[in-house]
Amino acid sequence: MVSKTFKTYRAAVGDTWKGWWLAWPPSERVQLGQVFHDVGGHVRPAGTLTHLGVPFTERPGTPRNDFLHDSHGSASVRFKTAGVVMDGATGLAAADLGAMVSFSKKKSALVVFKGLRETGVEDQRALAAALVQLTWDQWDDSLIAVAQVVSADSGTVLVSATGEGSAELRLQAGLGQAALGLADLAGGASILAARKLGQQWTGPACTPFFRVIRLRKRWFRDVEADYGPRQPGRGAGPVPPLLLEEARDEPESVLEPVSPEHQSVPDSEDR
Repeated sequence: MVSKTFKTYRAAVGDTWKGWWLAWPPSERVQLGQVFHDVGGHVRPAGTLTHLGVPFTERPGTPRNDFLHDSHGSASVRFKTAGVVMDGATGLAAADLGAMVSFSKKKSALVVFKGLRETGVEDQRALAAALVQLTWDQWDDSLIAVAQVVSADSGTVLVSATGEGSAELRLQAGLGQAALGLADLAGGASILAARKLGQQWTGPACTPFFRVIRLRKRWFRDVEADYGPRQPGRGAGPVPPLLLEEARDEPESVLEPVSPEHQSVPDSEDR
C-alpha cells in the first residue's frame, strides 16, 4: 500500500519529475549507487554498488532550475516583513521575517527546492557490463540501483490532507524584504506551527529526486533460454563473452529504468 500523503506529494511533483523516484520522507538521503531489493512490491535497502564490487565514476553535477509548486493556487501564502505584526501569527515576533501558509483544497501540497543539481553514473556501458557480471555470479533479478540523483541545497514540503491545513514559518534573517516569494520558503526557514498537515518538513542538503535502473526482465528470459535455467552454482563459470559484449555495445538493451510506481510507502505514515 502507498501512503495517501505520499500520493498527494507524488501528484504534486509528478508532471515535472516523471520517471523519477521521490525521497520519502523528504529528509531521506539517497546516494548514487545505492542498491535495493525489489521483491513482490516491497523495496528494501541492499547496500551499494561499490560494496557489491561494481565500481563506477560519478558524472559532475549539472545545475537545474529551482522547483516551485503550490497545487495550482490552492496553497495561499502571506509573507510578513520585519517590524510588522501579522494577524493570526502565534509564534512570529514583530522583528521576524515570516510566512503564513494555508490550503483551500484537499490533497494539496506546497513544494519548494532550491539549488538543484543533477548527477549520475558517467559510463553506462561499463555499468551495464559490471551488472551483467554481478548478475551472472549471484543471479539475483531483484536488484535495482540508483543511477541518477538530484540534490538540493534546501527545501520545504507541506502536504495538506484536508482543505484546512496551515503552517506558520519563520524565514531566514537578511532576506530581501522587498521581493519575498515562494523560493524564500526554503533555505533557513523553520516551521513554528502546523495544523492538519500530513507532512511538514523544511531543511538543508536533501536529495528529493532519483532514478533507478535494473537489468531488463526480457534480458533475463533470453539468457535463461540461451544458457539454461537458473540453478545453484550457475556463477561458477565465467560469464559468456557475448553477454558482456552486448552490455558494452548496447547498454540500453540490457538496462531499463524502474518505474516510480514500484516505490511504496506504508499507509501507517498517514496522520
